[in-house]
Amino acid sequence: MASGLPVADRRTRIRRRERDEPDEPDEPGESSDNPYRITGIAIRRFILLFFVIYAVLAVSIFSVFALQDQVPELVGNSAEKEIQSGEEASFTVLVRNPSILEKEFSLALEKELPSGWLASLCDETQCFYEECALVIGPRQEQHFTVNIIADTVGSEGCVRLLLYFEGTFQKMVKFSAKTREKPHFTAELIENTPDQKGVLFRLRITNTGNVPDWYTVFVPSGVSAAVSESTLELEPGEEKDFTVYIEENQNINTSVVITSQSGLSETLYLICERNFHYDFELYSAREFYIDQPETEVTFDIINMGDASDVYRLSATCLSPEWEAHCYPDTVAVDSKKSERIRVLIKRGEGRSTSVIVTATSESGLSKNIKMSIYVQETQGKTVLAEYFTGTWCYVCSYGERALRTLAEEFDNLIVLVYHLKDDIETPGSQRRTIGVYGFTDAVSTMVVNGMKHVYYSSGGEGTIYFRYKRIFEALLSESLRAEIYISGRTSQNTAYVTAEIHSNVSGTYDVWFVLFKNDFEYRGETKQYIVRDTAIPQRVFLSQEELMVSCEFTLPEGESFEGYGVVVIVQHPETLEVIQANSYML
Repeated sequence: MASGLPVADRRTRIRRRERDEPDEPDEPGESSDNPYRITGIAIRRFILLFFVIYAVLAVSIFSVFALQDQVPELVGNSAEKEIQSGEEASFTVLVRNPSILEKEFSLALEKELPSGWLASLCDETQCFYEECALVIGPRQEQHFTVNIIADTVGSEGCVRLLLYFEGTFQKMVKFSAKTREKPHFTAELIENTPDQKGVLFRLRITNTGNVPDWYTVFVPSGVSAAVSESTLELEPGEEKDFTVYIEENQNINTSVVITSQSGLSETLYLICERNFHYDFELYSAREFYIDQPETEVTFDIINMGDASDVYRLSATCLSPEWEAHCYPDTVAVDSKKSERIRVLIKRGEGRSTSVIVTATSESGLSKNIKMSIYVQETQGKTVLAEYFTGTWCYVCSYGERALRTLAEEFDNLIVLVYHLKDDIETPGSQRRTIGVYGFTDAVSTMVVNGMKHVYYSSGGEGTIYFRYKRIFEALLSESLRAEIYISGRTSQNTAYVTAEIHSNVSGTYDVWFVLFKNDFEYRGETKQYIVRDTAIPQRVFLSQEELMVSCEFTLPEGESFEGYGVVVIVQHPETLEVIQANSYML
């Protein structure tokens, strides 16, 4: 409620009241006259400062004890990794010591792992597989790795890392790893091996995945190929080789596709460049004698190249109404091999014809050969005259010249000249000189049909000539007991000879093949019918049926068969009688 007094009067009354109140006495020490006097203000200030200092000391002491009591800490987060079988998953953790004192702690691994898996805890110096006790310095950190090694596929495992301090569990971190199924494979070409018909490729498949798998090999259609194993099963890490043989004598450029059951695929290119030399030859006897309206003759086709080839064959007769047909008319021949081809001959007009055989290869070559065909007349009785001489025998030349003259007069006279104890003699010729007749130095001696021995007698060349002639004429009049038809061919330095024997007698006989040479040059003299080799005799049994006997002769490298011939002899092994002989020039 408002006062009714004037404002000036109120002020006056307040001042008067203040004057009337007595003054309080001053506190001791508050006088400015004594600065060391304890006053109330100083005491209050002291108390306040005391409490501040006490609080600071208390907090400091509490902090020291708190830092001393701090425990090690396990720092790390739970994690999971996906790995392959055989790989290692690593996880990093650390242990931190926040205390100002050195601390001892322990770490332990709790494992939940599939069989065969391994887990370890490692620091910078060593690894632990179960637990470990360690010491960590004040306010330090130690780093660790937890490692999990997987050994199976499609599995999962975990490891728990536990930190203990003074036997009390503090913290746990969990690490997990799992393996995935990963199919994978590699394929590679190891080598290729060409041969005459094709190329053999060797390939290898390796299962580089972590699961077993099946693999199938596909070859493009239209490729003539043989696969050793078209389907393969491999375990992880296993490898296996297989082959693909492609039959082709030209350049090869193709591929194979390998697919796995898991859906993977890989292509391998098979490439082989081949540079071939193609060549061939045709060989046959120059003359054939036939005695039937229809008969067969043969010739050989020899592949001289370094690759197989296919040949188409045809035959043409040059005389009216004669026919010739090759069979087979197509033949495949491997490199450095030969095939014998038959030619069917049908007689026509006349007593002879010529047959032209033509061969054309797939490689583009073409060659022909001419064969002369004659209607065979009955072969007459022949006489074999074997003369034994030596370059050291001065009288032997009389007999040689007489035989040479008689051979020109008598078509059915077969002459062979053997040298003894000189440098013309050969081991082959000794098979008959020593092996059959036992001659070592019986020079100027002639053996006729294996039985009649004619020795040197005085007189000149004319005397010997007439003496030999009378012997031959008598023997040529005897009855025919066998016929020998010879065919042959040469290939490089080898001669192939076949004798067809028609016998009118029965019994066991030896068939001899004797290689001789005409126009043999020796010390400025030209000699004829010189025996160079003799094949080992073939014992046969003769009957009324035809018999085929074959033989081969090989000359030294570089020597040709020019001037060479073969004499085939049918001789009794005990009596040594020669029932027939015939000759053939190569």
